[in-house]
Amino acid sequence: MGGPDTLRLASGDLEIVLLPANGADIYSLTDRRSGIDVLFKSPWDGAVPRGEYDGSSSIERWVSRYWGGWQVLLPNGGDECVENGVTWGYHGEAAVREWDVIDADESSASLAVRLFTVPLTVRRTISLTGPVVRITETVINDSDVPLEVMWSHHPAFGAPFLDASCVIDIGCRTVITDDDAPGTFLDPGARFTWPLATDARGEQVDLSIVPGPDERRSLLAYLGDFTEGFYAITNRNLGLGFGLRWPREIFGHAWLWQEVHSTQAWPWFRRAYAMAIEPASTIPGHGMATARSKGYAGLVLAPRASRTVHIEAVIFRGAGWVAGIDEGGTVRFGETA
Repeated sequence: MGGPDTLRLASGDLEIVLLPANGADIYSLTDRRSGIDVLFKSPWDGAVPRGEYDGSSSIERWVSRYWGGWQVLLPNGGDECVENGVTWGYHGEAAVREWDVIDADESSASLAVRLFTVPLTVRRTISLTGPVVRITETVINDSDVPLEVMWSHHPAFGAPFLDASCVIDIGCRTVITDDDAPGTFLDPGARFTWPLATDARGEQVDLSIVPGPDERRSLLAYLGDFTEGFYAITNRNLGLGFGLRWPREIFGHAWLWQEVHSTQAWPWFRRAYAMAIEPASTIPGHGMATARSKGYAGLVLAPRASRTVHIEAVIFRGAGWVAGIDEGGTVRFGETA
């Protein structure tokens, strides 16, 4: 399978870099006016050439190829598990496979991959118009049997875009901490009404305020009861924001992950300042088998059926709170500074 090592797309407002040979990741998303790339870069960014580290587990192999940015996770999310007699690796196969570049021009590209651990074909078209990134993604069941899968998007954000002035506006109403690995400051399996939570000391925490790089905390939680499939992260110091809009009927949840110079062990060694809000078909983030055992269904694809999603991301300017994102990526401000 061929394709360039990197594929650059640009509009007058944005530039993105895709990695077709590494899951068709969106490696960078840069606001051309400010020169700021909003996406996180891992501490080993590009230090492990493809194929040079196989690891002893699927999580090691996946992480060795995780250079930051934005991945599609399919057919699994989180811990590896066995489905239909084969191991579905950590965070799934799609993000570690090489994708075919079907077509590309200055501002758009179409890519596709056929998976091995599950009979799926995935096709995605990514295009830029002004400050908006549009992703059309189709998952096709190539078999005559129904398939239950986890399907998620994993955009992670980092400095210089991410800092203590950032706030989150989101269309959810509830938050549930992971019942196994909630992080450092909230109890496992706790339920709260977004955005306020109560920490292990009984103190109130506003989860809509992004922790600064010196806070040393971690978090894994799940956002639900969405009235609208959107979120926005606004850096009030920069007056710059990122917004994402997605279909709730496919992605009914979002994973909230924060790693703020907290984890002493591999892979972070307190080197990461990152946050991800990840639209997801399924929770919790510990693999399809665990989700099913806890009563959470995956996305079911009927024999020979397909599902298509349309996702819009936007880079915007303004420091007020965001009330939503309309079709086509127009940001609705509730009020402006």
